[in-house]
Amino acid sequence: MPRLGNFLVCEKLITDQQGKPSLISLFQKMGAFIPEGQAIPKEVLAMTPWSTFCEWFFTDDELTRTFVQHLEVLLPDGTPSPVRASLPLKDMTRNGQGTRAFVNIVGMPVAQAGFITVNVWLEENSERVTEVYPYRIQIEHTSQQPTPKDGGTVVHAVVPGQRPN
Repeated sequence: MPRLGNFLVCEKLITDQQGKPSLISLFQKMGAFIPEGQAIPKEVLAMTPWSTFCEWFFTDDELTRTFVQHLEVLLPDGTPSPVRASLPLKDMTRNGQGTRAFVNIVGMPVAQAGFITVNVWLEENSERVTEVYPYRIQIEHTSQQPTPKDGGTVVHAVVPGQRPN
């Protein structure tokens, strides 16, 4: 069975000319400014970029098979968010080195305070062949608008399926 070596979430992932990745600003927490007295729809996404990085290890027998990495994000109440991805793994690395897979995403579900869970797993022929591996990110709500002085950023949010006015 394939083995997950690393699973990290970061603000940005860049690759050099040789394809080697650099992970920028690993994080486990994100703050969302919610004005006092306002409610936001459960499906709202902060339009901020982020990336996931996984490194999978395969046996020699597994290198000839076709695997697809799946990713989903669950809200603090356990319901699925609209953020999900599938990534076929190609050019798997030989000689016991890890096969690296990363996904760049725009949109972080921030409507519910608490811990969102980013899950990743592998499938072969639409059947799960690994455990589901979680990465938790704490979403905090604040009614104090961040300022440049304290390093805060304001991001735009959208509700999937709705058109902006």
